[in-house]
Amino acid sequence: MARTQVNGRVFEVDSGDGIGGVSVSNGAAIVQTESDGRYALEIDPQRDRYVFVSVPAGYRSQDRFYILLDDIESQDTYDFPMVAAPERAQSSFRVAHLSDTHVVIDDSGAVSGDLLAQDLGEIVSTAAPDLAVITGDLTNMGTIPELEQYRSAIESVPVPVISVFGGHDGNTERRSTVGDVPCTRNFEAILGPTYYSFDWGNYHFVVFATEETYFTVGDRERKVRWLWADLALQPGARRSVLMLHTAPDQALLEQFSRHNGALILHGHWHSSRVFALGETIQASAPAACFGGIDTRPRGCRLVSFSPQGIETALQASSRPGAPSTGATGLVGAQSAEQPQRGIALGEENFALAWQHETGSPLHRAAPVVYDDSVLVSLHDESFPSRNGVTCLDSRDGRERWYYQTQTAVKNSCVVVDGISSDDTGGDAWCAALSITGELHLIAMATGKRAWNTVLPSHPQRWVYSSPAHNGQAIVAGSKAGYGAYDVATGAQNWYFSPSDGDEWPAYICPQIYNNDLCIVLVQRWGFLALSMDAGEVVWEQELPVEYFCASPVLAGDLLVVSSASPHTGASLTGGQQGDIAVLDARSGDIVAHYAQVLPGYAAGVAVAANRIYAATAAGTAHCLDVNTGKQLWQFQSGEDLLDFTPYRRGITSLTAAPMPLWDHILVGGCDGWLYALDSQTGTCTDRAFLGAPITAAPCAIPDGFCVGTYGGTLYAFRSAR
Repeated sequence: MARTQVNGRVFEVDSGDGIGGVSVSNGAAIVQTESDGRYALEIDPQRDRYVFVSVPAGYRSQDRFYILLDDIESQDTYDFPMVAAPERAQSSFRVAHLSDTHVVIDDSGAVSGDLLAQDLGEIVSTAAPDLAVITGDLTNMGTIPELEQYRSAIESVPVPVISVFGGHDGNTERRSTVGDVPCTRNFEAILGPTYYSFDWGNYHFVVFATEETYFTVGDRERKVRWLWADLALQPGARRSVLMLHTAPDQALLEQFSRHNGALILHGHWHSSRVFALGETIQASAPAACFGGIDTRPRGCRLVSFSPQGIETALQASSRPGAPSTGATGLVGAQSAEQPQRGIALGEENFALAWQHETGSPLHRAAPVVYDDSVLVSLHDESFPSRNGVTCLDSRDGRERWYYQTQTAVKNSCVVVDGISSDDTGGDAWCAALSITGELHLIAMATGKRAWNTVLPSHPQRWVYSSPAHNGQAIVAGSKAGYGAYDVATGAQNWYFSPSDGDEWPAYICPQIYNNDLCIVLVQRWGFLALSMDAGEVVWEQELPVEYFCASPVLAGDLLVVSSASPHTGASLTGGQQGDIAVLDARSGDIVAHYAQVLPGYAAGVAVAANRIYAATAAGTAHCLDVNTGKQLWQFQSGEDLLDFTPYRRGITSLTAAPMPLWDHILVGGCDGWLYALDSQTGTCTDRAFLGAPITAAPCAIPDGFCVGTYGGTLYAFRSAR
């Protein structure tokens, strides 16, 4: 006869004493142990696969925290012996949050089990976490051999590693099954249940899966019922941490917040973002073993728990031999070697005039100059964090004002002229757009806010673009939608939504042509031109532009576009051959398409004097004739200090657009060098080492230029004359 009940005890091994108040579940219902540690749990042999226990703080399970019902045959009693682990009762501890390791066992990807073990070992040795969690897409296809390699890797480090199910971990099953069947059996066979909970210190941790299509209809209902029942059992003083693969939707975030939710950790986007809804923090981790989609370097998010609360910071994983400065958000970003004090552009020498520590990595957002001010976007991915815009005096680097935003400003701000205001005494304003879709208008004279507004679906947006304006309206947005906002009031004039979401976030920015057209990208499709007065489509042009390609550049009536060759498809290797297309900005017609003129896709483009200057993911800088596509010269940079390029590691790459300056081209390298190239020949006439990767373009200031590093330092160089 089929069993309908499992009985047993949860007890401490050394003393034999039972442990009361411990939750035991079949994945739907939950019971709690009596004071002597005994439990009795009703089960459904047709639906239940596991019985698992929520391991209490201060203990670890002697064997496993779960049993697979098929493994115990007719046995109806099962005990869960616990071993005292005082370190798990400490009120202060650290978690290393990794994600999207994508372990493979063939040549189809970059990450083997051995490589993951190596990366985990580095994180454990440098950050000394008490616990690690990897939030999904642990493997590429979810085959048993891949999962076994993954398990071997996580067992190679001396700290416990929590594994969260992600869609890739069920791909093989999903592609080989039809109908309402689960696609999680391989994962369960190697790593155990796809959802469960445990306590550590003063916090309750919940592992959960939200990839609904991999579960049967019945299992979806069961796991949701279990989740809210589990959280409802927590005492009022204990806050919870939810660990997922995909980001929660707004409904889940809000409901979790009402259950005393402290933190949600997730992956999936291969990008970093952190924000708070009330007292609940939501944070993602970059890809652990290769560069992220957002060109954040591979690494992890460190989360520190203490009686004072929760703090998080990113840690970049350094390449062998690369410098490291300790467990902060800028680990591996700054060299101990002092930066050089000057650089020559031909016969003109430029000396270091000043440097300013921003406290935030200067990633892809180039500084912006207005009169004698330098505006720097801040995108600190820590929590608490220093996000927003800082305004510096271009003469001495002194901070004039700092405007704080809740979340990171991922790209450059823009200056809007000609808006008078009695409150500020000036008529110039700064528009800044945050990653969660909040648009701010700030007075240049004082740093005071004029207005701020949020885009639809805030705060669940992933916006990496800069705003753009025509003097009357500011356009802000990304793939999921662009809005035009009245400069004077912030009122929304129109909103255009070309896609359902911001998947594959891009740094590609809207371009305003002739004040009446706004040209936007729908990555993986092409470009649209919208009327500035009504947001209506004026023209559209299909082009294979991927999220990693450079932002287009207007040159008179032409739009110069970086794209991937059509025949390369959307393979995510970071090595696509690069095309350059030239469009008529008025009509969208393709004027020229120069196929495979670059060895890798262009990550940054500039146009000057009928020449196209491109920096590529292959670490090369190029000069092309805009009319013919003929390559006039090519320059090769050195090996990257950190792994920025999407899906790659251990390569040479560039992310910053070249900057034409007088008769030279300035190229910032991920190798930490600033190169001065002769604009006619591409010859490197001088270079300066700045101690950290240069991932954003320089900008011109009076008698010189500014350039920032990923380590968070802004340098100003001025003519020595």
